[in-house]
Amino acid sequence: MKNASQKEKIKVKEGFLGQRMIVIPKNILSNIKKNPLISGLYFTDIGVFPNASHHSMKRKHGSKQYILIYCYKGEGIISRENKTITLKANTFYIIPPEVAHDYYALKQNPWSIYWIHFTGPQAPYFYDKFITEYPDTAPQLSLEERRIELFDNILDVMEDGYSSSNLEFANLSLWQLLNTFLYEKFFIQKNRKFSEDNTIESAIDYMKKHLELSLKINDVAAYFNYSSSHFFTLFKKQTGYSPIHYFNYLKMQKACQYLSFTTMSIKEISFNLGFNDPLYFSRLFKKIMSTSPIQYRTEYKQ
Repeated sequence: MKNASQKEKIKVKEGFLGQRMIVIPKNILSNIKKNPLISGLYFTDIGVFPNASHHSMKRKHGSKQYILIYCYKGEGIISRENKTITLKANTFYIIPPEVAHDYYALKQNPWSIYWIHFTGPQAPYFYDKFITEYPDTAPQLSLEERRIELFDNILDVMEDGYSSSNLEFANLSLWQLLNTFLYEKFFIQKNRKFSEDNTIESAIDYMKKHLELSLKINDVAAYFNYSSSHFFTLFKKQTGYSPIHYFNYLKMQKACQYLSFTTMSIKEISFNLGFNDPLYFSRLFKKIMSTSPIQYRTEYKQ
């Protein structure tokens, strides 16, 4: 009869029930690097390890690629340099290239993970965005089946072979997959309720529902029980724009729709968007859109 340590070795050697893994051959990677459509960002390895008991990896010199690990169940630990990151259900982390690291599943509650190695000239920008937003933690995500479907879809396509169309589809999908992690608020279902903490997102939603009004910063700040100065600071920090500038951009976006899809006059559009002076509306439209409302409508029809 085999002892416990022998059983562990056999389990690790045989892998994990339901595991899937794709490793792109070097000659195929050479073709990817020559393809301008996908050479900017591409993956070299991708896989899923469900219930990965005894799973561990140690790289003294790091990896040549960025490694994204998405834990969708269970728990595990990632160690790099002087950082220890705990991954729990619906969290993720990105390990940069050429940085010594190790990671492993917890024995009591082993993780289930999707993982992907990616690289290319655009890859560092994704990592810079991630590490700037989350320098010391593994971000918590909403449970979204669509994210898992994206992973599975890439695996499905690659399991059908390395044709040019397969490689292009899978690597173009990589952009969307990474976006679901870095910009989750745009990915999660739109019918969600805004959290109390997400004041700025709620404020933008409030603006979109009141485009016909001539709102001032005091009005919006008061609605969310903030002082004008504090609300201004929060809003600009998150969006990069002042609240009024952002509100005007939303108005001009709606103006473009009116000009494109209706026969409303410039005066009517102006009044519908809270501008009592059509000339001021036209000047603002031209400042933002670099063309007058009449020119915009004419060019769209042509």
